[in-house]
Amino acid sequence: MNSEVDVNILINHYHKKLSTVVNQNVLLEAKVESITKEYMDLQQRMFKLEEDKKKEKKWANHPLDRN
Repeated sequence: MNSEVDVNILINHYHKKLSTVVNQNVLLEAKVESITKEYMDLQQRMFKLEEDKKKEKKWANHPLDRN
């Protein structure tokens, strides 16, 4: 029984594993970036809603607005 490993086979397996890991890493980085962008968009919408609510409350208490 020969216990040596064919270097070409070893390199081929190494490249396959490395490629798989790199592809998974790229996918995860893209997911993180997408989630971060979605969070920032939602945060901006929330701040705008809060500002609109404050403006609405301010105008509701405006003396000229009363009937």
